[in-house]
Amino acid sequence: MGMKLSSLRCPPRSAVVAVSLPPDVVFDILSWLPLKSLCRFRCVSREWRALISNPAFVAAHKARSEPLIAANSFSEPTTLRLIDMDGNVVKVIKTKDHIFSFVCASSDNIICVLGHSLLQARVINLATGEILVTSIRGTFIGFGRATPSGVYKMVCIRTRCCRILTIGDGAGWRQKQSPPPKGISYHSNPVTVNGVLYFASQIHGDSVLCFDLESEEWKRGIRGPPNVEPERCYITLGELNSTLCMMQPEVDNGFTIIWLLTNADKGTWFKLYTIPLDPSTYDRMIPLRMLLDGGKLLFYVTDDSMKLPVLQIFDPQHRTCSDAPKILAGDHGGSISLCSLR
Repeated sequence: MGMKLSSLRCPPRSAVVAVSLPPDVVFDILSWLPLKSLCRFRCVSREWRALISNPAFVAAHKARSEPLIAANSFSEPTTLRLIDMDGNVVKVIKTKDHIFSFVCASSDNIICVLGHSLLQARVINLATGEILVTSIRGTFIGFGRATPSGVYKMVCIRTRCCRILTIGDGAGWRQKQSPPPKGISYHSNPVTVNGVLYFASQIHGDSVLCFDLESEEWKRGIRGPPNVEPERCYITLGELNSTLCMMQPEVDNGFTIIWLLTNADKGTWFKLYTIPLDPSTYDRMIPLRMLLDGGKLLFYVTDDSMKLPVLQIFDPQHRTCSDAPKILAGDHGGSISLCSLR
């Protein structure tokens, strides 16, 4: 005999039992959810909206989740796509001008990009898509968030000249102390980590020059790892999981070493990865993230000819490099950076 339709009816409302979970359990469960789900769950109730907006919850979710990948392509140079680590497009941002590259990439929701037209630098709020600042860039342009104030600043460096712009204060560009009399390397982009803007040096001695975004002063430089001489090889800097790192190309041996800064005062570095990646086959190698999956490294390289980024994953257990999934890498035709929508 078949099942009667009456047996499929929902139970009366009086028979439904509401289960109330302790607040700490709700906090823990929600903190593991993807960002896209959290955006929907903010509409469940006022309590959930307040919880998800709480700074403590934001910090917990950030610690447990991977950042997003910001990518554009040469076929759509005015379109910026934000992609999670599963390959889902979380958000699409349309801009008026072309995006050429990212400045001082970090997992934040305020980013700085360089464009082709008039060599402009623009600061974009990824949460709203708003262009906060448009400025003509200088020889070097750095960008980042000062600590502990949390304000964002642009740093423009020309020959014997350093200027600062605080985003949102309306004061315009301000002249500051000139950079140290040491050559800043053109081969490495500046990197901002924990409120300090770092520049690679091309002169023997301190391998890294430091500019504090809060005090707006140049600090004592940092010596590089042992036997790493910036005048003999093109070292580059990067940020890896909120820590400054340095890439050392070993052309003679056909591999690339990544050093992690462990003590800035003492100039102590830790050799984190030795990657079987021949420096003669690429122009620049930029690490993006140590993944939660067994310490694998997500990075990209640009070739010598077209400068197109190729997204790859290094597996330290098997010592192999492989192309990242196509769903993450896109069409390999534009710029790549990390970001977030927090």
